[in-house]
Amino acid sequence: MTLVVTAGMVALVPSNAHAAGSRGFAYVWANQASSALNTPYTPAGSYSRNSTGGVNTVVRTGVGQYTVRLPKLGLSGGTVHVTAYGATSHSCNVAGWAPVGDRLDVRVRCFTPSGSRANTRFTASFVNTAYLGGRFGYLWANQPSSSSYTPSTTYQFNSSGATNTITRSGVGQYSVRLPGIGSAAGHVQVTAYGDVTARCKVVNWYPSGTAQIADVRCFTLGGALRDTRFSFTYARGTGILRTTPAAYAWANQPTTAAYSPALAYQYNSSGSTNRITRQGVGVYRVWTPNMPLGYGNVQVTAYGADSKHCKVDYWTPSTGIQVRCYTASGTLADTYYDVSFAR
Repeated sequence: MTLVVTAGMVALVPSNAHAAGSRGFAYVWANQASSALNTPYTPAGSYSRNSTGGVNTVVRTGVGQYTVRLPKLGLSGGTVHVTAYGATSHSCNVAGWAPVGDRLDVRVRCFTPSGSRANTRFTASFVNTAYLGGRFGYLWANQPSSSSYTPSTTYQFNSSGATNTITRSGVGQYSVRLPGIGSAAGHVQVTAYGDVTARCKVVNWYPSGTAQIADVRCFTLGGALRDTRFSFTYARGTGILRTTPAAYAWANQPTTAAYSPALAYQYNSSGSTNRITRQGVGVYRVWTPNMPLGYGNVQVTAYGADSKHCKVDYWTPSTGIQVRCYTASGTLADTYYDVSFAR
């Protein structure tokens, strides 16, 4: 047996394991929150995909603890995002990801607002790419207390070929710098990392010279700033998995009944214009014309300097993508957010 330590996870890999899997992408909707312990199940096929053709599975290992298994994607690297699903105020983190033979295992943890682990449905996405060109980047922010550093080069990517860096300006406050892909446009997703009671979100993003800067804040579940590792993705004119069909939007008018988000910060691979309607306090529907919402994956990140957070409630072709946003204590609240769809 060989001991492998990567991305905060430890795995024993048999010495005769298959060759490492290919680069690629995968996603799941983990739709059985209380499945039998330590018994893998296959998520709904319309909402699960693996670029290698492998069949993804999910296993619940304890209350609010899950492992998503992605066959043939067992390379070290890439990035993962996780969003809690449903009408509760629960939230979910990525606790780690690592290869086990030629399979990639992604660990997920879900919590109530008070910090108790809770069985929860969720969506998860993974991408590991080497394709240069366009404006796309990701990283794993793995040194939460460092004032300035280069994140793990194994777990970061920049489509310009440059190296991403991070600076910390205070407790739980970070600036991500992605050289060579700056523009006053695009989309950001952020997910807190680790078996910790924390949430992270994007505060803003903007160009600085040719670099893209994105400010991130991380909080305890109670709403206090805290140093936390996180995963981060920036995309412009492409989905967060670099696949099509895909769409994204920055929901920048949280109290408006119906509007089209700022064009520079929305994308629809069909060429259509996305729209958002407000259903009530903290409840929104995102309309992405010509997107196959009977399939695919949705990720949501709250936007702004406060501790509010958002999740996906559901998505269907007839209703669009429904998003719910909450205060730290779990009360519905109007707020900005970023939402992404990928098929």
